[in-house]
Amino acid sequence: MITVIAQSLKNKVIVTIQGNGPFRLERLKKGGDKWQAWTENEFSADDSVVPLPVQNDIIDHHVEDGLFTYRAVEFDKIDPDKTDFSYSNWVRCGNTGPVGWSFNNYTPPPGQWGEICTPDDLRYTWIFGNEFRGTNGQIFTDDQIKYYVDLAVAEMERTLNITIKKVRVKCNPDTRGLEKGKDYDLEEGLYEFKFMKIQKYGQIVTRKHPIIKLHGISLVTRFVPTQDLLSTTIVDKTKGVLKLMKRPIRPSETFGGIQTALNPYGKEQLNPFLFYQVDYDAGFESAADVPLDLRMAISKTAAIALLNSIGDGLMAGFSSSSLSMDGMSESFSSTQSATSAYFGARIQQYHKELEPFIEDAKRKYGHLAIGSI
Repeated sequence: MITVIAQSLKNKVIVTIQGNGPFRLERLKKGGDKWQAWTENEFSADDSVVPLPVQNDIIDHHVEDGLFTYRAVEFDKIDPDKTDFSYSNWVRCGNTGPVGWSFNNYTPPPGQWGEICTPDDLRYTWIFGNEFRGTNGQIFTDDQIKYYVDLAVAEMERTLNITIKKVRVKCNPDTRGLEKGKDYDLEEGLYEFKFMKIQKYGQIVTRKHPIIKLHGISLVTRFVPTQDLLSTTIVDKTKGVLKLMKRPIRPSETFGGIQTALNPYGKEQLNPFLFYQVDYDAGFESAADVPLDLRMAISKTAAIALLNSIGDGLMAGFSSSSLSMDGMSESFSSTQSATSAYFGARIQQYHKELEPFIEDAKRKYGHLAIGSI
């Protein structure tokens, strides 16, 4: 597993590659279409120049103004495909303006999911007009802002009961010899087979949704696969519903594996011995595929958390003050109190704007719950 990390020093970039080298290292400037390989003369776009293997960290000295990303692959890999490379994040070098979705100049780095809301989006758009600096001079860093965005994504996933960042879901990967991080991201168990339910509705609701792609669905016994249902299954990607178009198995039908398992107990034990094995990708393919309204809601959720922290950093525990001297007086009052944040008005406004979106989004991505007594 190769990990590429790029850190900008304004006019230089430190590139760290984690893994078993040596590596072939390449660089791409945003807006360009030609990857430059690392050579004896640093990065070069000339295909006739022999690439130089990279073993340790390198410093890219000749960096222009703009955004850059780096990628690496094993040096002895012959004619590597783009999927064989591991990619770094975008790094900003030189004198550039803000970068984000609200500035129409951000795209996810190749091979990465990307950022659903950049630090500059929050600084200059969602919390416009406020400096991210405390009274002690401490600056709220980009890494801290990204952490708040990750928390906002997790909160929105929990609130709407959906998956946002792409995950590869595999059923019982250990028994199938699959490696976490390489073949899958999340492990799931089998889905129960209930004859009466499947016969009536003919569908399975996945534990994660929306669905990007269904890779496999099989009706299995505890021992061997019995039916591959992938070609006859229709996927409702938004709600995560698998609609089974093939006639479900009936208790009167017998298959080799099922008959062997049930013979000592009778056909009434059919349900406990049948399961569905489902492999799929859930979430959104990349940050660029997240709908605008959902991106807005996550940005506002992150902004609320940031406003709470930044407000305390600007004026923690301060409500009002007054000064009087030689017949002259001066007083100052803020909106902050023991029960009200410094940016309380904007926080309250963002909360009000989020409420109708969450109510509508739950119906869009979820299921209508109906009960009876």
